[in-house]
Amino acid sequence: MKEFDDLVDIISRLRKECPWDREQTHESLAKHLIEEAYELLDALAAMQTNPANHDMLNEELGDLLLQILLHSKIAEENKYFSIVDVVTNLQEKLIKRHPHVFGDVELESAEDVEKQWEEIKKQETSDSIFDDIDQKLPSITKAFKTQRKAKKLDLTYTNYQEALQDLLSEVEELKDAKNDEDRKSEIGDILFSVVNICRYLEADPEIQLNKSTQRFIERAKYVEKNADPSIDIETLWEEAKKSQLK
Repeated sequence: MKEFDDLVDIISRLRKECPWDREQTHESLAKHLIEEAYELLDALAAMQTNPANHDMLNEELGDLLLQILLHSKIAEENKYFSIVDVVTNLQEKLIKRHPHVFGDVELESAEDVEKQWEEIKKQETSDSIFDDIDQKLPSITKAFKTQRKAKKLDLTYTNYQEALQDLLSEVEELKDAKNDEDRKSEIGDILFSVVNICRYLEADPEIQLNKSTQRFIERAKYVEKNADPSIDIETLWEEAKKSQLK
């Protein structure tokens, strides 16, 4: 694709002619990669709130692609691999892990595809299916990924109602906790259960939490703007909630 080739050429020129791009390393770019990934999550949350926000998603996908191209170019300069190798490796991986598309395997559901994916990955290494979970991931993302993998081992609930009951039972355990250390432990179990429910609702917990946080900020700003000693704070909060629905 000519557009992609042109973009690769632009990255090569930036690495030669731009003082900032030229001095970047894998390490110095790491923080930018994380920032761009989170900005992409923000764009996804905004798009779910307002489907017209596809332009924002388009831009953030491009910013994330820039990071991938920069890392690939640095690796190429050091004679490790190029963006072509990245693309080729991905092609091979996708074909190998989708025998139901590129081979003669027949699968009926997305769940079957996920199980097959993990089985093929396990054939490639003797490690546990949990060993490839990056311990540096945000806690919510790590919990979500762990639960998805546990499903492949049938360590899961049958349906949403069972998962919800687990959450309610964890809340009861929090109520019964006798000291702060036990309460902290139970809070962790509750958060883990909430993330699990997100999986049954096919809702990304990072995006849902981000959306809720943004709603809170918007309501809090309304309260902040209209604060008056003569007005009850609960009244302002309810007004803020109603204003979001307009």
